[in-house]
Amino acid sequence: MGLFGLGNKKGGSAKEPAASATVTTVKDPVCGMDIDPRTAAGKSEYMGKTYYFCSPGCKKTFDANPAKFASAA
Repeated sequence: MGLFGLGNKKGGSAKEPAASATVTTVKDPVCGMDIDPRTAAGKSEYMGKTYYFCSPGCKKTFDANPAKFASAA
Protein backbone atom coordinates (compact mmCIF):
# COMPACT_ATOMS: atom_id res chain seq x y z
CA MET A 1 0.00 0.00 0.00
CA GLY A 2 2.90 2.36 0.59
CA LEU A 3 3.68 2.31 -3.16
CA PHE A 4 0.25 3.50 -4.27
CA GLY A 5 0.58 6.41 -6.67
CA LEU A 6 4.33 6.22 -7.15
CA GLY A 7 5.48 6.16 -10.74
CA ASN A 8 2.27 7.69 -12.04
CA LYS A 9 3.79 11.13 -12.47
CA LYS A 10 6.41 11.28 -15.19
CA GLY A 11 7.72 14.79 -15.15
CA GLY A 12 4.46 16.33 -13.96
CA SER A 13 4.78 20.06 -14.54
CA ALA A 14 7.92 19.59 -16.64
CA LYS A 15 5.66 18.87 -19.61
CA GLU A 16 3.82 22.19 -19.29
CA PRO A 17 4.80 24.97 -21.71
CA ALA A 18 7.52 27.25 -20.45
CA ALA A 19 6.57 30.80 -19.50
CA SER A 20 9.17 32.05 -21.99
CA ALA A 21 6.97 30.78 -24.83
CA THR A 22 5.23 34.17 -24.75
CA VAL A 23 5.87 36.07 -27.96
CA THR A 24 7.41 39.51 -27.53
CA THR A 25 6.91 41.86 -30.44
CA VAL A 26 8.75 44.97 -31.57
CA LYS A 27 7.68 47.79 -33.89
CA ASP A 28 9.03 48.09 -37.41
CA PRO A 29 10.44 51.64 -37.28
CA VAL A 30 9.39 52.38 -40.88
CA CYS A 31 5.75 51.27 -41.04
CA GLY A 32 4.96 50.78 -37.33
CA MET A 33 3.83 47.16 -37.69
CA ASP A 34 4.24 44.91 -34.63
CA ILE A 35 6.48 41.98 -35.54
CA ASP A 36 8.14 39.02 -33.85
CA PRO A 37 11.92 39.61 -34.04
CA ARG A 38 12.47 35.84 -34.42
CA THR A 39 10.59 35.83 -37.72
CA ALA A 40 11.39 39.35 -38.97
CA ALA A 41 12.09 39.76 -42.69
CA GLY A 42 15.27 41.65 -41.87
CA LYS A 43 17.23 43.52 -39.25
CA SER A 44 19.73 46.38 -39.17
CA GLU A 45 22.12 47.72 -36.57
CA TYR A 46 22.29 51.48 -36.03
CA MET A 47 23.96 53.38 -33.19
CA GLY A 48 24.31 50.19 -31.13
CA LYS A 49 20.65 49.19 -31.43
CA THR A 50 19.02 46.46 -33.51
CA TYR A 51 15.95 47.31 -35.59
CA TYR A 52 13.66 44.64 -37.06
CA PHE A 53 11.52 44.87 -40.20
CA CYS A 54 8.34 43.31 -41.54
CA SER A 55 9.60 43.31 -45.14
CA PRO A 56 12.74 43.79 -47.22
CA GLY A 57 11.23 47.07 -48.46
CA CYS A 58 11.02 48.53 -44.94
CA LYS A 59 14.61 47.45 -44.27
CA LYS A 60 15.78 49.10 -47.49
CA THR A 61 13.94 52.33 -46.61
CA PHE A 62 15.49 52.34 -43.12
CA ASP A 63 19.00 51.60 -44.42
CA ALA A 64 18.77 54.57 -46.83
CA ASN A 65 18.20 57.02 -43.94
CA PRO A 66 18.43 55.31 -40.52
CA ALA A 67 18.63 58.57 -38.56
CA LYS A 68 15.16 59.54 -39.75
CA PHE A 69 13.55 56.34 -38.48
CA ALA A 70 15.71 55.66 -35.42
CA SER A 71 14.77 59.02 -33.90
CA ALA A 72 11.07 58.21 -34.34
CA ALA A 73 11.38 54.72 -32.86
